[in-house]
Amino acid sequence: MKWHGKYPRLRGLLMALTLVTATSQVVGQESDRYHPLTAKDLYEGIMNGSLASWVEDPADRTMLSTLMATSYILGVADSSRGKQWCPVQETSAQTLAGPVLDYLADLPEPRYSEDAAAIVVEALAKVQPCP
Repeated sequence: MKWHGKYPRLRGLLMALTLVTATSQVVGQESDRYHPLTAKDLYEGIMNGSLASWVEDPADRTMLSTLMATSYILGVADSSRGKQWCPVQETSAQTLAGPVLDYLADLPEPRYSEDAAAIVVEALAKVQPCP
């Protein structure tokens, strides 16, 4: 039995994430060209579900958008780990999003137009700097 037969919910989630990857930057925009996620996009994706704006059900929209934002944070954390921030041994994937959300909430308004990836790295480096 393949993994997707054993984990039907995971299969559905992966299908949803595939759709998200294909459409998240296009929805609500005039162009389908790639553009980096801004700090505001990431914050609103966590707070109000805006990263999954095409999902009709509010609860599903919020859940999927939060999952997308958390996945984004984990991807940035993974790519910058050991270079720009250094996790302590007890750090779990689940605890990384909290400090980033706090950092985004306290970010001055003019910085919301900056790339989300740079802001995520700043947030992680602030709470877990490299020696």
